[in-house]
Amino acid sequence: MEELLKIQNIMESFVSTRVNAMYDELIAANNSFVTCGCENCRYDTICYVLNRTPSKYVVSGRGITHAMLSEDSQLRADIDALIMDGIRIVNTAKRPYHSERTSVDEVLANPAFVFPVFIGTVLDGHTFEALLDSTIELKTEGNLVKMEDCSWSNPAKTYKATKGTYSFKPAPLLADEAGITKVFSYSVKISAEGYQPVSFSFTVPITSTSTPQQFFSIKLQDAYLFPESEINPMED
Repeated sequence: MEELLKIQNIMESFVSTRVNAMYDELIAANNSFVTCGCENCRYDTICYVLNRTPSKYVVSGRGITHAMLSEDSQLRADIDALIMDGIRIVNTAKRPYHSERTSVDEVLANPAFVFPVFIGTVLDGHTFEALLDSTIELKTEGNLVKMEDCSWSNPAKTYKATKGTYSFKPAPLLADEAGITKVFSYSVKISAEGYQPVSFSFTVPITSTSTPQQFFSIKLQDAYLFPESEINPMED
């Protein structure tokens, strides 16, 4: 019988290796912002980066190799920038996040509204190319939405490695019982230096559950930003 082919996301191994290497380098250099390099903090940083990095799937033993990824200097620079961002956030939020993880587990042990990952893309309105270093806020009732853990940021940023894509994973909310459907309303505001900000709203119905759910996502509308200096064609 032919052996089943194994599919793997080689970004997981690549990112894990780079995160551990950079933690070791920063700790050895006594970098002041690295207050903890424990296994949990490293895992949190790996999740932070992978949540913002396109997957690359290959069949084991074939196709692109880990070594080829390492030789891609631009990819490595993009990933390293995300890792530094992740290390700073994880170390800054380390203590509250470790206790927050427990509270999330407690919510999921009861009937709760479990939210999908919201995914969107920011593009230049003229070139249709990915817009980098833009800031995206996800709000409900005028307040920033709390994320599931610190591997998700709100506000979020766009990076070259993510090709202008951002994502949010709202924290679950307790429900009175399973089977209740509720419509949640959100607003998104996107800004970038030198561009006119853009805002839009959306709603999503969520049914409360008392059993674990599989990962699922919702694609938001693409956002097109135009330069601040551009004159409105309807004006003189």
